[in-house]
Amino acid sequence: MKRILPLILAFTLLHAGCSKKNETSSSATSETPTLTLYVAASLTDVMQEIGKAFETDHDVKLVYNFASSGALAQQIMAAPRADVYVSANERWMNEVDKAGEMAPGTRKLLLHNALVVIENASGDYSMSGPLDLPGMDFKFLSVGDPGHVPAGRYAKRWLEGVSSPDGKTVWSQLEGRLAPAPDVRAALAQVEGKDDVIGVVYRTDYLAYKDKVKLIYQVPTDVINIAYPTAVLSASKEPALAGEFVDFLFSPEAQKLLSDEGFIVGDTK
Repeated sequence: MKRILPLILAFTLLHAGCSKKNETSSSATSETPTLTLYVAASLTDVMQEIGKAFETDHDVKLVYNFASSGALAQQIMAAPRADVYVSANERWMNEVDKAGEMAPGTRKLLLHNALVVIENASGDYSMSGPLDLPGMDFKFLSVGDPGHVPAGRYAKRWLEGVSSPDGKTVWSQLEGRLAPAPDVRAALAQVEGKDDVIGVVYRTDYLAYKDKVKLIYQVPTDVINIAYPTAVLSASKEPALAGEFVDFLFSPEAQKLLSDEGFIVGDTK
């Protein structure tokens, strides 16, 4: 009997250890997967709404990084950690692709946007076209930094494409009054905070804050084509799930949310 008791005790301890190990293993395998999304700042609000809908239907936790498309692309190329990239600019998506950070065959054109000129809610500026800008008495023109912010790059392209009779571009005439911002939302905040500042932002950002700023002018969409591509990234640890999220962005539910925010959807040209 004295010999049997130690054997029974050893078996009990071994069984308890195995059970605990199995419980730990089961817990690890059932851990909710995470997707990290690098998304252009102009999609901040609507992407979180879309994300909630996706999380409702999928066993996943979404983590967001909202910033300018250029800043996001540089982060992706320097330290690849994200699963999905949504850019407000084709150029930065091209750079990510050239760096080999895009999963082959996953790039899609998600939507389009438009540029507008806005003023403070108490402002009283008016314009009929870009040639009016140099003669207006605002102190600063707030734009996203053209070096890495797509909205600023689009604004620069628009104003460089228009010249006064003396041959000077509108952009060159305004350079002394430019106030570059780190992203389009920061440019909008500058306009919201000062009545002598006007800005060039996306139409969707204006619509999100139209109770705080006023519309002066909308740039025709055939003048500036603003495309937002998206793709799964090659560094993704959950490529299948990341692909499902990209597909979900094109679902009727997500497309309606995007359209309601003022984005132009359904046109992939």
